[in-house]
Amino acid sequence: MIVCPVCSKENQDHYKFCLGCGSDLPRASGDEAKPLSTATPPAGIAAVSAQAVAAPAAPAAAAATADTAAPAPESAPVTAAASPAPPEAQAEAAPAPPADSPAPSQGVACANCGAAIPPGFAFCGACGTPIGGAAPPAAAPEAAAKVTGASAGAGKLILIKPDGTEGGMVEIPTSPVAVGRDAGGFFGEDAYLSPRHAVFRTQDGKIVVKDEASLNGVFYKILPNQPIEITSGTIFRIGQELILFEAIDQGATGPDDTARMGSPITGLWGRISLIIGKGRLGNSFPIGIDNVVLGRERGNILFPEDGYISGVHLRIHMEGGKVFLTDLGSSNGSYIKVADEKELADGDFILMGTQLFRIQV
Repeated sequence: MIVCPVCSKENQDHYKFCLGCGSDLPRASGDEAKPLSTATPPAGIAAVSAQAVAAPAAPAAAAATADTAAPAPESAPVTAAASPAPPEAQAEAAPAPPADSPAPSQGVACANCGAAIPPGFAFCGACGTPIGGAAPPAAAPEAAAKVTGASAGAGKLILIKPDGTEGGMVEIPTSPVAVGRDAGGFFGEDAYLSPRHAVFRTQDGKIVVKDEASLNGVFYKILPNQPIEITSGTIFRIGQELILFEAIDQGATGPDDTARMGSPITGLWGRISLIIGKGRLGNSFPIGIDNVVLGRERGNILFPEDGYISGVHLRIHMEGGKVFLTDLGSSNGSYIKVADEKELADGDFILMGTQLFRIQV
């Protein structure tokens, strides 16, 4: 184990960054003189499925490590190899905390969910609740962007830095505006954004985002413990893993009732596959039972090497002929790729490139 020199948290030997506070961990002998080019985990390869375009790494940040307890399924676990995408862990903004909350400099437990919060953090990494006593974030400059024409009724796209503070903001008017590397500002600094990545507009108290066929896509965070219906071809991400869900063709007959030849499929209704590169899929796992749990320590499919996946992270289940995905209160959240357009309400979070944004309307 490697003990973090900043927060004293124990980390596995192969970790480069502390899961408690995000600090660089001590290097092996001979590596001390090799400075890292960035304070966050390095970005991974751009990854897409054979059917759809997917995103690379989310922004790296110090991750709270509290996991949501859930009973272990009876099915035997399957171990999955981690994909090469980089770690992600976000600290997010939320409504104001109680006035008597302790200062984050002391290292506290979140007043909302009880997760451990390392010293110096302004927000809980598990639920996003601000910590009382933290200095308010300094006013961040707006992006030097080609996002113009904002009106009084405009929404806002707010960049969330790794420590949970706000790092910049652009206003989204009611007329469509494009963001991407061509917009400049903090958008221009992200090599994983396409020149024209997505189009935003404010409509009826919500912000609508449309993916402009970007290489790495737009992902939105789902709320914990609230099932979200998914369909064949849906791409989602947990921790470092980019995953494609596909329904299994049960061998339906042709229009003239001719049976299709092939090996019979018994009891299987879907599969998930790891996306490991452009047009490349890695390990695949068939799904035949009604309830499949993904996690780092407990579940049917395990990712033991991914420190940014909770012990029990996510559930996939079928009900009434429909397939649902549910985040089980994970520390770092679960994200679904926007297929075309998506309405985002106040307080929602999205990932674009390697950056996390909060919606404000």
